[in-house]
Amino acid sequence: MQTVQKTLDKQVMSLLDEDQKIVFLKTLLFSSQADGKVDDTEVVFIKKMAQKYKVENVKKIFENVNETSLLEELEILDSRRVALELIKQLFILGHCDKDLGIEEILFINHAADVLNVSPQKVEEIGRFVVDSLILAEQSKIIFEEN
Repeated sequence: MQTVQKTLDKQVMSLLDEDQKIVFLKTLLFSSQADGKVDDTEVVFIKKMAQKYKVENVKKIFENVNETSLLEELEILDSRRVALELIKQLFILGHCDKDLGIEEILFINHAADVLNVSPQKVEEIGRFVVDSLILAEQSKIIFEEN
């Protein structure tokens, strides 16, 4: 499947203040490590997004954190659109290594619960991401792109 998406939605990221950007990116980083495997492309992606969206305190993104404290931090993401985008990005990141593990799925569901995103909506977003990745792969085949 596809590697990490090249950018985050600019409109969504523009809704966030510094602390919210840090929590958003920290959540992506935490999720990328949930299965015990750390993919360098995921870390590079997060660093690039921190730079692109002018996060001044990048070190905060990479601080060690446990799931409970991170989920508490997620409560500052008070926009429905931001919450849905985060769930989408968590699924995209989870599919990066072509193996969305149970640990990643559980974390996505825990995050969704904190963000007041229903299990049905999480499932809908998950299907959307898979469909999008399949479509991107089919496009490469059809248009003979490597």
